[in-house]
Amino acid sequence: MKRSLRSLTMLSLIAGSLMIFSCKNEENKDDAPEPMQNEMHQPDEQAKVETYKGEEMQAEFKDENTAEIYTLYVEIKDAFVNTDAETAGEKAAELAKKASENEGIAAIANTIAESDDVNKQREAFSKLTEAMEPVLMNALESGAIYKQYCPMAFEGKGDYWYSNSKDIFNPYYGDKMLKCGRVEATIQ
Repeated sequence: MKRSLRSLTMLSLIAGSLMIFSCKNEENKDDAPEPMQNEMHQPDEQAKVETYKGEEMQAEFKDENTAEIYTLYVEIKDAFVNTDAETAGEKAAELAKKASENEGIAAIANTIAESDDVNKQREAFSKLTEAMEPVLMNALESGAIYKQYCPMAFEGKGDYWYSNSKDIFNPYYGDKMLKCGRVEATIQ
């Protein structure tokens, strides 16, 4: 019995250490991916009351349709940062209509729009992010889009999203681990 308890305690300590170190804050280094920000914290009461408003678009696109598709993608991401399944669904329905010529994006957006379960919506958002990559490559006239990564998403498998800002606002965890992540790449 003592041995089982000791083993369980050691496993708990190891798991806790892994979580803390996988999302810890490091110093910035030139030409290296941005380190993850202080995300392993409980949100304060003020943060729970305020909703994330999103970041201003810094990128200009070569064509208006791509700009509108990306803007809706970011609005869906922002809804997930706020853990707002209803808004995510509404914006996804708009995206499905706007991206009707891109069957992959439209189908994934419809999946998000048709669900009211934020966890299932977030799983579809992961696929939406993958489908957005070829649309965003070589689409910018100026500015930048940041491809960001959270190693804790989906039970430690990790996942990506796109953002207008280098600042991390995690759509996979919302206020539970708002700042968990790092910039992996910059599209210019």
